[in-house]
Amino acid sequence: MQTCKAVVAYDGTDFSGYQIQAQGRTVQGVLEETLQQIARHPVRVRAAGRTDAGVHAAGQVIAFSLDWQHPTQTLQRALNALLPADVSIRSLTRVDAGFHPRFDAVSRQYRYTILNQPERDALRHRYTTHIARPLRVALMQQAGRYLIGTHNFASFGKPPQGNNTVRCVTQAEWQVNGVEISFFITANAFLYRMVRNIVGTLIQVGCGALTPVDVRDILQAKDRSKAGAPALANGLCLMKVNY
Repeated sequence: MQTCKAVVAYDGTDFSGYQIQAQGRTVQGVLEETLQQIARHPVRVRAAGRTDAGVHAAGQVIAFSLDWQHPTQTLQRALNALLPADVSIRSLTRVDAGFHPRFDAVSRQYRYTILNQPERDALRHRYTTHIARPLRVALMQQAGRYLIGTHNFASFGKPPQGNNTVRCVTQAEWQVNGVEISFFITANAFLYRMVRNIVGTLIQVGCGALTPVDVRDILQAKDRSKAGAPALANGLCLMKVNY
C-alpha cells in the first residue's frame, strides 16, 4: 500500500459539500468512487477541510492509501481522465503513511470574491457574489485588521468539534481588481462558516450599516447573534493549505 498526497481543485456549485453523506453528490464521494475504480479496492480519502455546499477549492489537500505499483504521474493522469469535469488533481506525490492533511496543516487560506457593479454577470455568477451597491473598501480593510491575531471567534462560528473557538488569524485583507473585490484570510484553523460570517459582517461595513469599530466590538462580544448573516457560498474558495 502506498500513501499519496494530492492537491485538488473543484467547482463546488453542483456538490452538497465536500464530506460524504447519505444523500447528495459530494467531492469526497466522487474521489473515493474514482479511486476505487482505479485501485479495484475501497479507498478512504482524508482531507484538510470540509467545505460546505457551493464552496469551491483551488488547493484542497487530500491523502489516501492504495495498492499501486506504478509512477504517481500515471495515477494522476488516470484520476484526471476519470474524474468529472468539476474536479481535478493539480498535483500528486507520495508521502509517509502517517501524514494527515488536516492535523499536519499549520494554516489555511480562503478567498471570498465579490462582483461589485450594478449589473450581474452570467459568466461570473458561479464564483462571485454580486453586490450592486458600491462598497467602501477602505472601511472594510480597516475592519478586517481587528481580526488579525489570536482571538475568540465565537461571534463568527461554531467549532466543528469540541468547544474551542479560539483561532489565530494571520491575514485578513481586501484586494481590488477592477469590479472584483476579494477578501483573503489565513488562519491556523477555521470555525464552521467562519469566513462567510466574517465576510457577511464586513459587507455591512462596506454598505455603511456598521463601522470598523463595530466589528471589533462584535468580535469581543463572543456572541454569534451580534454578527451579520453569512455571505453566500458561491463566492468562497479554499485557496491553499500550508504545511
